[in-house]
Amino acid sequence: MQSRRPTILSLVVLALCFLVVARFATNAGAFLGQPAGVRSPSQAVQTSQAQPEALVLGAAAGLLAVEPAQASLLYDEILPVSYGVAFATIWGIVLGFVLLRLQEAFPE
Repeated sequence: MQSRRPTILSLVVLALCFLVVARFATNAGAFLGQPAGVRSPSQAVQTSQAQPEALVLGAAAGLLAVEPAQASLLYDEILPVSYGVAFATIWGIVLGFVLLRLQEAFPE
């Protein structure tokens, strides 16, 4: 029975988290109340419909504004950062061993 308890507990916590997210995801102002006199979108009357041409032109403008991918991105940004992270990680391991040896050399 003990092996089933953590599984059930984790499922209960997961279900509660899901309910909290579902509760706040459906509310437009998740943590703030609406100001007085403001109607919610469900109460507002729609006076105009979006034109299909406007949607197509808006999507085209967004796609035209995207810059092309650079072929040298790998050598300009990705590799130098990965080298720096790898060096810092290895240097941290070296310093960790040095501190460990110093603790062994000078016991309290």
